[in-house]
Amino acid sequence: MRRIVALVLAALALQAGGIRWHGSFDRALEAAQAQQKPMFVVLVARGCTDCRRLFATTLRDERVVRRVQREYVAVIVTKENEDYPIELLYTLVYPTIFLLSPEEVLLKPPLSGLVDARLLEEKLFDE
Repeated sequence: MRRIVALVLAALALQAGGIRWHGSFDRALEAAQAQQKPMFVVLVARGCTDCRRLFATTLRDERVVRRVQREYVAVIVTKENEDYPIELLYTLVYPTIFLLSPEEVLLKPPLSGLVDARLLEEKLFDE
C-alpha cells in the first residue's frame, strides 16, 4: 500500500513542474518548523480527475511555482493515507489546498476543487 502511495505521489510531483513536494505530512511539518515557513498542503484522493488537472495546470503556473517554492513547504497528502491530522485537514471535496502555520494553525480558509492560478493567488496568497 505504501508503495502505491509513493508511486502516486511521485507521478503527481513530476506533473507539478518545479515545486519540490514532500510526500509525508510529518516530514513537511518538521521542515516547516525548522525553516519557520508555512505549509502549502494539497489533499488529494486516489483516482481524482480534478486532482490530476490541478497538478497539470495550476500547480505548473510559473507564478504559483515561484511563490510556493519561495514562501512555503509543500506537501501532497492523499486521503487514503491516514498519516496526517484528519481533523485539521477535513474535507469532502478533492483536491483541497490548505495553508498551515508551522504550529499547525489554519492560516486561510481551505480552497477546494479545481482552481486556476488567478483564483489560487487571490484566495490564498493575497494578504
